[in-house]
Amino acid sequence: MTARHSPKSESARKITEYTWADAQIYANGIGMKKICNTLEEEKVLSPSVYAFNKTGSRSGNPKLDKPYAWSIASVRSMLLNRMYCGDTVNFKTYTKSNKLKKRIKNDPEKVLIFENTHEAIIDRGLFGLVQKHFVGRKRANGNGEMDKYAGYLYCAECGSRLYLHRSKKTYNNFMCGRYEKRKSNCTAHYIREEVVDAIVLEAIKRVTTYAREHSEEFYEMAMSKGENEAVSQAKTSEALRSEYETKISQLESAISMLYMDRVTGRVTPERYDSLAGGYEKEQAELKAKLQELDSHTNYMAMKEKCVKEFIDNAKKYVDVAEVTPQLLRAFIWRIEVHEKAEKRSRNCPNDITVHFSFLADKEIKLDGIIIETFKI
Repeated sequence: MTARHSPKSESARKITEYTWADAQIYANGIGMKKICNTLEEEKVLSPSVYAFNKTGSRSGNPKLDKPYAWSIASVRSMLLNRMYCGDTVNFKTYTKSNKLKKRIKNDPEKVLIFENTHEAIIDRGLFGLVQKHFVGRKRANGNGEMDKYAGYLYCAECGSRLYLHRSKKTYNNFMCGRYEKRKSNCTAHYIREEVVDAIVLEAIKRVTTYAREHSEEFYEMAMSKGENEAVSQAKTSEALRSEYETKISQLESAISMLYMDRVTGRVTPERYDSLAGGYEKEQAELKAKLQELDSHTNYMAMKEKCVKEFIDNAKKYVDVAEVTPQLLRAFIWRIEVHEKAEKRSRNCPNDITVHFSFLADKEIKLDGIIIETFKI
């Protein structure tokens, strides 16, 4: 771990915290150029200059005459680095031979990630939100502002992102990315930005009002099952987990004892292979059941957390006048735009599906506006 990125150094920690404070700005729809300007105004040393002052290394070509000049590449690198969440990431690159110095980017499935190996500097939720913006990012406009729907707005038919087209003469509008690039037979899915704003704002107002005024009913509906049943399921899961873990431990002991019998000659090799194979198969099945049980438990815990956060945010954002990046971050996971029933019609509206962040398993229909939440 290099000096320029080490979270253990107090100076490096200060630099990182400054950067991730500005990550909040990026999550709110402001481009990285503005983040660089903010860091320069706050007189935060650039990573290369900090590394030079710390170790004397000139790696990264430090500009000593401009110690506070941050590059967009540096900010992007830090915003993409999982290390600041408390994770260790190994095998990101490899080399074909020890004679070659060139590092090659590794396949994602070959990268090993170890979570919570050290103290986190930034919140994992904020990190995930920034990555979501990177997925749907588009260049900022002249004022340094980005499309607030980047990473949220998708085509309901082909799944492609809808891209914003700014216009000074007519209306800002969105169109299907695959249609524009002619990568599929998908249609335009043309919709004006102001129409998306109106529908999304109305959907947020209705659902948050209900969550705010009928919190208990909303919780029951969002969780799909009552709290008592959830408690009962938790007890059952705990009992099953204990049973599975005990059985796995017993099978491990049986395999060890069987191996000793094989070594001393009390069991023939054929008999050993037959018994050990059966034990290992049963052990693998129990481990798979245990993993499935843990996944379900983690899902229920995450689901409950999301529902409670949604209700808290609904009480926080009472007077909502316009759709902002902060509002989308608090309530929305995904928005899908359907094609008009009559293509190219000026009067026929688009159906919009809004996936809220509270993870309910049922869709809600409010006066023709389809509202549902993201399912995992």
